Amino acid sequence: MDSETVDASSSQTASTTTTETLPSLTDYEERKYGALAVKMQYFHDMLQREYEAAYKMADGSFNKAGMSLRQYLRFVDDFRGRKLPSSAQNLRTPCTNGGFTDLTMHHDIEEAHVFPKLAKKMPEFRANERHKKSHKLIHNGLDRIEAAVKGFEEDNSSYNPVEMRAALDSFREPLYTHLAEEVRDLGAENMRKYWTLSEIAAFRF
Repeated sequence: MDSETVDASSSQTASTTTTETLPSLTDYEERKYGALAVKMQYFHDMLQREYEAAYKMADGSFNKAGMSLRQYLRFVDDFRGRKLPSSAQNLRTPCTNGGFTDLTMHHDIEEAHVFPKLAKKMPEFRANERHKKSHKLIHNGLDRIEAAVKGFEEDNSSYNPVEMRAALDSFREPLYTHLAEEVRDLGAENMRKYWTLSEIAAFRF
């Protein structure tokens, strides 16, 4: 199938109402429409691995992994991350530039570059809708992580595994729900409802 034929087909798909039965995607269309979901899943998997490592080692087993307490706390704080600096606003998305595995910068880049583009047609990515609300819930938990790490760094003897895990648990459910929902919403079957293949190809994500 040539590109003009594919794009004509995708244009019809994007304009079809979501209540109608859509035709099956070809393998080519599946790959193109689902490309962003695949990229996002890659970075989400890394974030989940780091979260699980931080949680597992919170009981003190970071010593068995060859870490001191100070190194473990730095690992946790690196996962939490830093705000995207103004000098880095030209960075396009977490799907370019080698990827970011800290949660704060990942979300900042999404909100600065990915969500505004998607929100033009996809309500779930707009302000005060599901994904941005999820970010706020997650960052409430990250604030607890920041406070816990700061306290333990100031007084290593005060380290409390229960407190550290409680801080991590405070945002586990919204984090894992959000990561799954975001990938689902970027999947081929959902993206085809809003975008043509030409529009997908023009994304700089």
